[in-house]
Amino acid sequence: MSSCPNCGARSAGQQFCTSCGARMPAEVQQQAWGAQPAPGAPTATREAVPGQKYAALRAVATIYKIIGWVVMVGGSLFSIALAVIAAQGTEGFSEFIPWASGVGMVGIAIVGVIVSVLYGLFLLAFADLCYVLMDIERNTRAKERA
Repeated sequence: MSSCPNCGARSAGQQFCTSCGARMPAEVQQQAWGAQPAPGAPTATREAVPGQKYAALRAVATIYKIIGWVVMVGGSLFSIALAVIAAQGTEGFSEFIPWASGVGMVGIAIVGVIVSVLYGLFLLAFADLCYVLMDIERNTRAKERA
């Protein structure tokens, strides 16, 4: 606590008087803050390098992103290829899939494409959620330091 040079009231503020709002002199601010470390001196708190923090979560998110694209593109192409093969009259599918002829196979291909796209988008969304959570944490830490 120090006295304000403007109004004379006891002030707990470091930069401004808590009574009248006047700026406190620099020597009062230094007394309130105590000794500051020299610029460039190492601080006691250790900050992680941004690229190294949450490395495992970044790896998992990247893997989910790759798998999501593979499922979306690969599943769609497989479903379309299956419909094309069945449309050419290959009878081998009718043993495994009862609806493997004509319109039934087209329906299976459409459902396969839709399921592949939806599941792939789910995996991509999960990967992006991981990145968003890491960004939120980084922004929160940056605001706490400021």
